[in-house]
This record gives sequence, C-alpha cells and structure tokens, in this order.
Amino acid sequence: MSRLRICRSPAFAYPLPPSGPTDAAWHARLCEALRRHLSPAAAALLAEPVPSEDGAWIEWYTSLAGQPIPLTSLSGEASRRARNLLEDRLQAMVALAERLAAADPELADAMRRAASFPDQSAIYVVDGQPVMTFWGYGTAPWPEQAASSPSGRSSAKLFRRPWPVLAGLILAAGLGWAGFLFDLWRWPPWGPDHAAMLAAEQETGHDLRRVLLARQSDLARALGRCALEAQRDALAREGELLAGKLEALTAELAAGLDTCQDEAALDALSKERDALSGRLAGLQRDLEAALEKCGGARLSGERAKSARLRAKLTALQGQLAVKLNRCGKKPPGDTAETGSVPAVSPIPEPSPRPAQAAASLPPCPGERPPEDAPDVAIVLDASGSMRIPSVLDGNGAQLIARFERCMMDSGLLAPVVCADLIGAYESIIQGGRGPTRLMAAQKAVNNVVGGLPGDVDVGLVVLEDCPQASDYGMYDGARRGQLLQRVNGLIPRKGTPLGNGIVQAANKVDGVRAPAVMVVVSDGKDSCNADPCAIAAAVKAAKPKLKINVVDIVGDGAVGCIAKATGGEVLTPRSGMSLDQMVRQAAKDAEKPEHCK
Repeated sequence: MSRLRICRSPAFAYPLPPSGPTDAAWHARLCEALRRHLSPAAAALLAEPVPSEDGAWIEWYTSLAGQPIPLTSLSGEASRRARNLLEDRLQAMVALAERLAAADPELADAMRRAASFPDQSAIYVVDGQPVMTFWGYGTAPWPEQAASSPSGRSSAKLFRRPWPVLAGLILAAGLGWAGFLFDLWRWPPWGPDHAAMLAAEQETGHDLRRVLLARQSDLARALGRCALEAQRDALAREGELLAGKLEALTAELAAGLDTCQDEAALDALSKERDALSGRLAGLQRDLEAALEKCGGARLSGERAKSARLRAKLTALQGQLAVKLNRCGKKPPGDTAETGSVPAVSPIPEPSPRPAQAAASLPPCPGERPPEDAPDVAIVLDASGSMRIPSVLDGNGAQLIARFERCMMDSGLLAPVVCADLIGAYESIIQGGRGPTRLMAAQKAVNNVVGGLPGDVDVGLVVLEDCPQASDYGMYDGARRGQLLQRVNGLIPRKGTPLGNGIVQAANKVDGVRAPAVMVVVSDGKDSCNADPCAIAAAVKAAKPKLKINVVDIVGDGAVGCIAKATGGEVLTPRSGMSLDQMVRQAAKDAEKPEHCK
C-alpha cells in the first residue's frame, strides 16, 4: 500500500499525554479494529506516526491519496463537510470503544484516548477525508470535546427549538429601535461634551504618532541588523570554503614532501642498479672466456655468482619499478653495457589499470576504484511556487510570470501592491489539472537516479524554507530506495534558500581529487537574501573538479550565473527537451560511459 506524507512536526509540539506518545504498534492495532468493526474510511482517520532517528521530529503518513490541506485553511461547504465527517467518525470510535470494553479493556481504553486531539491545527483533509495527527494528545476524549468540536454541530443542538430565541431577538430589536427613535440611550441627557471628546481624540492621535515613530525607528534598526547578519553569514560561508581549500592544499603539500623523499630513494636505487649492471656485464665476459679455456668447477662458480647477481638485480629492478610508479615516472633506459644476457629481463614499467588500457576512454564502473567514482548532489526546489501546474496555457503562464515578478520587486509591500494578482494566482493553483512542477521534478529525479551506476553516491538537499536548506543526507547504491522515498514524500513549502543549498550540497561531495556534479532543479531566484552567483564562484575556487548544472524550469535565466561560474550547463524549456530529459542531461557526467557494457 502506498503512503502519503502529511506533514513533519516537532515531537514536542504538544505536551505528552500521561499514557506516553503514540507509536506505530498502537496505530496498527487501532486501525485494524476500526477497519474490521467500522470501515476502511474510519481507519484512515488516524495518521501513522514515524519518529526520526534522533526522536526530535515525527512524520505523519496516511494511506489516502491527494494533497494534504490543513482543516483551518478550508472554508464554506468544504469546511462544513470535513468537520461533519470528523465528528461522525469520532463518535463512532467512542461507541466502538464502549462495545469493546468487556472483551478487550486495554484496546477500548486506547481507542477512547485516540478519539482526542490537542487543537484544530492537528487536523488535515486529504481528498475530502479528515486525518488526525497527534491523536491521543487531547486533554479529554470524545465526547467531552464535543462542546468545542470543530464542526460546531453539538452547539447547534441548543437551537432545535428556535421560537423562544426568535421572540427574544424580536423584543430586543424593538427596544433598540424605540431607544434610537426617542433618543433614550444618550447619557448624559444634556448632550455630549464635543470639545472634551475632540481633545481626547487629539491626545490619542499624538500618542499613536509617537508609537509609530518609535516603531519605525525599531524597524530601521532591525533592518540594519538583518543586513549585517546576512553579511556575517556570507563571510562565514566563505570562511568554510577557504578552510576546505586550505585543507586540500595542505594534503597536496604533504603528498609533495612524500614524493621528494621517494625521488631521493629512487636516485640511490638507480645508481646501485647501474653499478650491478656493469658488474653483471663483466661477469658475463669472464664467463665466456672461461667457457673457451676451461670448464668444471670454475664454470660452476661463475654461474653461481652470476645467478646471485642476477637475482639481486631483479629484486632491485622490482623496487625501482615500485618507486617509479609512486612518483608517476617511467624507468630510465640501461646506462651500462649489459652485453647479450638473455636471462635478465628489462625493468617492467608500471602496469596500467584495466580501465586505462584505452588512453582515450574513461574508466567503467566496476573497473575504477570506489574513490574515483564521481559524486552527485541534487538540489531540489520544494518552495511554494512549485505548487504551480507544470503545464499552463499562454494566459496562465503570463499571469504567473507577472505575479512572480511583482512579488520579487515589491519586497515587504508585496501583499498590498500585488493584491490584485494573488487571487488569480491561487485560482490557477487550485484549479490546475495535471502534475505540479514539484511532481514533474520528482518523476524526473526518480528516472535519473535509477539509471546511475551503483558506485556513484547521491546526496539530496531540498529548498523548503528560509533561511536554511534541508540536508537529507548522502545515499550509496544500496540505499537508492530510501533516497527516492525521501524525494517522493516532499510537498511544497515556502521560501527558496538557493545560496545555502549550494553550500550544503558542495560540502557533501569531493570535487578536489575526484570529479563531482551538482544538479540544481529550481523555478526561481534565491528568496533568502543570499547571492548564489558569488557562492557558486567561491565553491568552484575551493573545489575545481565540481561542476554545477542548472535545470531552470521557468527559463528566465535568473540562475544561469551559477552554472557559468563552474563551467556547467543551463537547461531551459527553450531547448525543446522535457523536464525528464533536462535532468538526465544535467546528470550525464555521472552516468555510465557509452563504451561501457
């Protein structure tokens, strides 16, 4: 059964109930009882809690399909219908608990507690069906909460006989009209002191002016602090990048010192080899002379001496080859005359790796060491604008562009300046058909990740809200399923911390010794007062083998400088490719080379 993530809430958003927090075991048992005695729809009322590894967060899931909407954001007929369903199902749960009290008191008590919730913010609506998070966290079980039920139906029972209430209202209206007609409500009867009232209003206006000036001064100081804090954060990020570059240079210096020591030892071995080669050539000449003049014991001694020298020379050749391989050099040619000694083979050159047999072709997965495999970091935009349908007609696309440009240019005054566009924007989002931008991006990331080689590690950073992006970790080939589950569970949030997302993604990959590619999938600029172009340039300086490819969903070129700073590629809808093709092109450097099977 597929699951939909409703929300991700702090574990201690509400005080813990005396019975302890809800868990998956009780959820399964309660849902099984509701499904057996009531209906599957009644079992879907309770969301499944999945706590994080550190226990700080709880993710709530449901088996329903659709877009989770907070109950408090609904209005009109949709709100009334959802609240009525919630009340009916809570009443059914309490009634079922009474029926189960004799057979299973523990389950009945748990079901009574589960029929409570802390407040209306814990209720969501998925496809018209109410779903409760933090169930069991209420101060009293249903029906004690009926008086404050979000549906309002219990309080409506007071008005089943409206005639006394209607008569009281008519009487009050008549008294009010008579008092207005005969001026009975004026006090004192001789009339108000207009001069005193004017003086009081003027004093109130002066007080309000003083408060306004004080608030404006506080706002100016707060804006100044915000600007300084943004500069401080940018300097801190630049410091982190420079620290990484310093660490890489320190490692390179240490490797250079080791190379110098190896070269000194190499020179000593080369001299010893030349000397032994000369001695071997002399012994060869003596051996030939001995063969001509005599045989027997002298010949055997010369042969034994020659064999020892040959073995020592072979060992030195092996040591020399190892040193040369470490220094990245080829062995020098023989400098001494060796004559024609067939038993002494030339010094072998460092044997190439199998993946380097063809110098013009990159190594294939399985032939290259794990540390040489490229890293991939995906920066996925899950901001509020990703709720927009991925396919719009001409008028809808123009209106969305006008709305985004107005919101970006107006700053703090955007809710007032762009008021006439906000309603049309929401209408397009709520009435749109087909997948949203985020759904299309999720599908594209699924297809691309599934085609990457098994030795490629993939990191995920999500742009959900300011001021910081969400780091969802690094996944090796064996954990691709967990990565795709994370991607598919995302829902649009608020802001776009693009600059911070680039910093976090750059810290997850190598880019110094081994190549790395960052795939940025976004539909807008940074909305958290960062400069992603400057950050991309600093990342490239610290990690020269890192390339950032940008999939610009809107195609306005606002984030093209990120790819340009790192030698990457900008892919837009103008290229004629689908979103899936653009994401695959952006991750092409990490895919299996074409010559590999």
